[in-house]
Amino acid sequence: MGSAAGFIGFLTNNVITFVFVLSLLVFVHEMGHYLIGRWSGIRIMAFSIGFGPEIAGFTDRHGTRWKLSLVPLGGYVRFFGDEDASSKTDADQLAAMTEEERARSFAGAKLWKRAATVAAGPIANFLLAIAIFAALFSIYGRTAADPVVAMVTRDGAAAEAGIQPGDRLMAIDGVNVTTFDEVQRYVGLRPGRTIVLTVERDGQKRDFRIVPKLVEDTDQFGNKMEMGRIGIALVDPLVTVTEPAGPAAKAGILAGDRLIAIDGHSVATYYDIGRYVSERPGKNIVLTVQRSGQMRDFPMVAGTLTDIDASGNKKNVGSIGIGPIDPLVGSIASDSPAAAAGLELGDRILSVDGHAVGSIGEVQRFAASHADKAIKLSVERNGQTRDVAVTPKTSEEADVFGAPTKIATIGITDGQKPLKLRYEAYGPFRALGEGVKQTVSIVSGTFEYLGNVIGGYMKADQLGGPIRVAQMSGQMATLGFAAVLQFAAILSVSIGLLNLMPVPVLDGGHLMFYAIEAVRGKPLGARAQDIAFRIGFAMVLSLMVFATWNDISSRLG
Repeated sequence: MGSAAGFIGFLTNNVITFVFVLSLLVFVHEMGHYLIGRWSGIRIMAFSIGFGPEIAGFTDRHGTRWKLSLVPLGGYVRFFGDEDASSKTDADQLAAMTEEERARSFAGAKLWKRAATVAAGPIANFLLAIAIFAALFSIYGRTAADPVVAMVTRDGAAAEAGIQPGDRLMAIDGVNVTTFDEVQRYVGLRPGRTIVLTVERDGQKRDFRIVPKLVEDTDQFGNKMEMGRIGIALVDPLVTVTEPAGPAAKAGILAGDRLIAIDGHSVATYYDIGRYVSERPGKNIVLTVQRSGQMRDFPMVAGTLTDIDASGNKKNVGSIGIGPIDPLVGSIASDSPAAAAGLELGDRILSVDGHAVGSIGEVQRFAASHADKAIKLSVERNGQTRDVAVTPKTSEEADVFGAPTKIATIGITDGQKPLKLRYEAYGPFRALGEGVKQTVSIVSGTFEYLGNVIGGYMKADQLGGPIRVAQMSGQMATLGFAAVLQFAAILSVSIGLLNLMPVPVLDGGHLMFYAIEAVRGKPLGARAQDIAFRIGFAMVLSLMVFATWNDISSRLG
């Protein structure tokens, strides 16, 4: 019963978004074929979104049947004289046509027109991705973190190479980097391969040779993935005790302890601990923390809580009663009200005007509504409580979308925030350039991943099929429409690349045949094309079976 309910939940939570995203991408892909085919003078018989029986449709004045079909897993454009699924040139069929019919048929079109019509589908997918990325950058801009190291895990590749907190990352393998995200993307695709990291320390540039380690990471939805990591982070993983009678408190964990490792595995943020513990209810674990410069191990048994996943299923998860330390002051702006009032790094804010607070975020929200009005902070410092009066002043900050906005602040952040964030606005032309850059990055990243699989650096189990795409579509929907569009752009690039593979039955296979025809001066023989088509069909079918098996395996755990 639980499995059935989970499956129904999966369908309702994911399939609607999946159908929307896939239909959009298929429509754009097929529209590329349609527009160039029409421009080339080729008659178009049908334009279908989906396969199988027609659900609804109409015929336009050109005689093209536009239809929505039952199975929403693709689509097609059918040209006149192109009845064969492999698009082979049929000499007998051409000979039976009139001069006028031959001129309007796909097989009778000039070679360059056929090639352009076939290539237009994948190109349309790339253009769609560029357009989506450009629109998102133009509307939202980008909030980026400077590539400055806040923490180095003790047994990570960066620590072994000599990277230190405070180092500013300048370049990787000679390529300049300006954001921490660029560093993560580059490193993530190069496990087991030596990279040269150029850093700035004390005004001097230094080069470090580092070999990223292959690690399994988990995103916010529980999806697991392999990637390269060197063991650096933007934040210090400080914790507080959230359950006074919980396993961590009983073991001796204190607020302000810095997380170093769990069961010998290095951690970069509190959330690494949270994911690890949640998968081990009732299990013995050892938490390694740094306190007053000393490393200490704390053994404990994870407690068990009942949680409900996205599909509505109940499951047991582990908990040890700790959380990221928010009410601890992690930074103070030099000319801020907090600095003038005498707040210090490490102060723990207990209340504001008598209202208890559990995070720096709550303090910031209270300050935002009290511009130019004195507020009283109750602060814990060195085990003693004191009151501090501070008056918020208005300054320009970034909102949740990264857009600049005026807000009253006191000039503090918590210990879990990146060292420095900046908002970057994009005009139309710069946004378009960034859209191209993002699309090229996905293309190169795809080839990097395939190279890693072939070279044995990564496993092939990250190749996903329709089930995984449907699941991720639903997950993106929970983050908002912009996230769905971004996912659609990434998927559009993948569809474009897949269709350009030189495999018969795919667009790339047809282009390969046209290249051979251009060299030979005539098409391959019908038998050779038929054999190639069968081989290509078997290859594509095998890939689909493999990807679907990966999807099912990942869901079964």
